[in-house]
Amino acid sequence: MKINLLLPLSIFFMIFTTSYSQEDGFSNISSTDVVKERLIEHSESTNSIESNFIQEKQLWMLNEVIVSEGIFLFKKDNSVRWQYNTPIEYTIIIHNGKFTIINSDKVSEFDIDSNPMFREINKMIVTAIRGDFINNPDFSAIFKENSDQYLVELSPKNERVRTMLSSINIYFDKASMQVEKVIFKEPGDDFTSIIFKDKKVNTDIPDSKFISSSK
Repeated sequence: MKINLLLPLSIFFMIFTTSYSQEDGFSNISSTDVVKERLIEHSESTNSIESNFIQEKQLWMLNEVIVSEGIFLFKKDNSVRWQYNTPIEYTIIIHNGKFTIINSDKVSEFDIDSNPMFREINKMIVTAIRGDFINNPDFSAIFKENSDQYLVELSPKNERVRTMLSSINIYFDKASMQVEKVIFKEPGDDFTSIIFKDKKVNTDIPDSKFISSSK
């Protein structure tokens, strides 16, 4: 059942093998007040994000990594577009309470508020990208750092969410406080890693980019 629920989002929402090497070199932050303040300030000042991304999906049972590339758009308050260009064209749009999946010429639209699963997925997407998790009652957070990055490990408290997602790891650049990478870990060893490249912040993104007919 979990696989069926995640399959429509697999090119986007499918985020270790046993080594967990991405977390090497990080240590716990004893006092998190300064980090939280910087994250809140950055979230409040970020109105839009435009970025290329590379996604790697680790499938433990198949012993393979699926690599996808595309363009990510975000616009306050809650408009998101994941446009996958390779290896196949596939787009996910969140806008005005709708969750839209475009696969070739087929468009599937879901009402977020009427669907508990899509509502939780929507929360996780926005939480991960905006860094909008300070004092969020839906997650418990552990803060870590190395010389260049902050790492926030989020664990969902919702039992339904935990059946498909064990944690979200968000990596922030210390200087800019921009999200550089997000890792979605599933129960077991499967995970999805998304790395953001060539990011542009607070550019003018038209609303038409979040309408399903916009390519």
